[in-house]
Amino acid sequence: MPFCKGRRGAATRIRVDLGRSASRPMAGRVGSTQLEKGILMAPGSDELQISFRAKKGFSLMSEGAAFLLDTFFPLVLLSLKLRRFLYGLGREKVMKRLVTAAFAVVACVCVCGSPVPASAWELDLSGVFAWAYESRSQNGPNGFLGKFDVDNGAGGNASNLNFWTGSRFDTNLVTGSDAAWSYFNVELFPRIKVNEAIRFSGKYRLSTYGSPLADDYHTFDAPGGNRAFADGQWTMFWVAARTPWGTVGVGKRPWVVGTGRQYDGEDGATTESISLTVPYGPLDFSLAFYPWRRAGSSSVSGDDWFNISTNLAGDAGLPAEYFGRSDRSGSLSRDFRASVHYSAGAINAGIIGSFGAFHIGPEGTLKAPGAAAVALAQDSEFYHGAAYVKYFNGRFFFNSEGAWMYWTDRYADPTAAAGTPNPRYAEQWNYLVELGTVVGPAKLTLLHSWTPGPDRRNGILIDKQPAAFVRHDNFDRLLGSYDVLRPYSLLFAFNYGSGLNALSLNGNGYARDASAFAGRLDYAAAANLNLFGSLLWAQRTSKGYSWGAIGPNTTLFGGPVDGNLSLVINRYPASPNIPDTSLGYEVNVGLDWGFLDGWTTSLIGGYWQPGKWFTYACVDRSVAGWETGTPGNFFGTRPNRKIDPVIGAAWSMTFAF
Repeated sequence: MPFCKGRRGAATRIRVDLGRSASRPMAGRVGSTQLEKGILMAPGSDELQISFRAKKGFSLMSEGAAFLLDTFFPLVLLSLKLRRFLYGLGREKVMKRLVTAAFAVVACVCVCGSPVPASAWELDLSGVFAWAYESRSQNGPNGFLGKFDVDNGAGGNASNLNFWTGSRFDTNLVTGSDAAWSYFNVELFPRIKVNEAIRFSGKYRLSTYGSPLADDYHTFDAPGGNRAFADGQWTMFWVAARTPWGTVGVGKRPWVVGTGRQYDGEDGATTESISLTVPYGPLDFSLAFYPWRRAGSSSVSGDDWFNISTNLAGDAGLPAEYFGRSDRSGSLSRDFRASVHYSAGAINAGIIGSFGAFHIGPEGTLKAPGAAAVALAQDSEFYHGAAYVKYFNGRFFFNSEGAWMYWTDRYADPTAAAGTPNPRYAEQWNYLVELGTVVGPAKLTLLHSWTPGPDRRNGILIDKQPAAFVRHDNFDRLLGSYDVLRPYSLLFAFNYGSGLNALSLNGNGYARDASAFAGRLDYAAAANLNLFGSLLWAQRTSKGYSWGAIGPNTTLFGGPVDGNLSLVINRYPASPNIPDTSLGYEVNVGLDWGFLDGWTTSLIGGYWQPGKWFTYACVDRSVAGWETGTPGNFFGTRPNRKIDPVIGAAWSMTFAF
């Protein structure tokens, strides 16, 4: 970089050996750039310092002028090294002339180069290095799937699939009674201020090499100094531009609304809409839309982001395929959002609504002449939103939010699957209420959270479902509310996904089909030490599951043996609904210790006693022929058995800057 070109306020110093002690301030103007110049020699020093500093955001000179200075100015400085030769000629007078000549050269070059206003960007970088160790164990031989090391099924290949570790480890099941792993990740958050109107923000992540799916680097996956453990991934990047009419947002960015009950941008929810937010006093009005967004499957990518399919039977079906992502038949035809937010004093409140519509049809798949369509024509509309109120006066706080989602799927051929409802509806409502108080170093928080579950009648999941995940599992994961129960639950919600493998898009567990009551007490024992304890009790809000809905993947049950669980809500239509809704209780204790500035270490331990619901939902491998559920073997379950408690612990260290 040219030595005279730099950021605003940066000074360049040139040191020359002159064997002279003097101090002479100078000032002047070069072109249209105001300069501060100084020639300073400390007493007893043989160094001369000449400094230049740009004022008021102007660059010192153009690139061309800076190049000339870099090239020719050292020649001028060489002349100043002739101290001994000039000593006999009267060094005081020569000194003045040399300084005058040197400054004249600088002035000429600066004048020749056209000075331009500086457009230097301001870069602000923050980040965090997070390391964690997690362990889980079952406090006894009575697991979720029955006694350990027992398999009385016809296949006989599940006896070593013992402890259900939850949903966050690489597999659901391990051969023993405990499991553990450690990992770390690095997240960087750059913010670039181009000018007073435009700002860029982003998130850059280092995790497991070759994995873009919110993974972490697990200890010793890639030992060796030249083996890559990660490839950096930009997970978000967006721009906010202030205009006279409001702030425009473009790019992939967090979607945070209210308490995070439905739009949990602190964890996984993102938006890529084009938005305009207009402030008006304490109010913010916002409008947003997508000019294009893909809705259905594409044979190019092979994924099904909205989990949209012709799966009328409930458990199997083929999605409509389109050869190109640009096909309008597979994209949303209407896709917009509006919101109003109020913030003044102790109150923060708002309401948001989002609407979308799309079409998926058989035109996207090839079929033989005269053959039945592989996929039915489907036209869908969805509307979701939330309303919230948050209050905190310094002593008491109150947070509440109600969220909804209405989804309608209409099919062209109601006779395609006999006995299957057409169209299908989802009308989902969920809510939370949180309140508490802060008294000195203590904080007490109470929470009630409610989310719906499936509606199953006479072995059929009816057409109007109160839970969106029954039909559109992936979309529900987009709106998963990980942050709601995480302060109260290490195991039931965060690790086990409420027993339904409910994981957000970032791989963090959240609660589906659960009514939870929880409390937490925090106590600041010191300025850098927080102690806490929490208690949670939960039950299902729905009884809409068949007995034996959960079991290990085997050759005769679920799928190939891979150490994972199979969960099918309506596995056995002949089964009655699960009569018991108890999910159990959980106790957590822990601490957060600010060991050094920027370094925080946390410890947490959890104890969860699973409830009676799991004895109906999970198969028992000690039951003869458990892979094929019938009324005679209670659909592979043993409802009167006991499941031993689960104990978990986590140790984490975060280094923030």
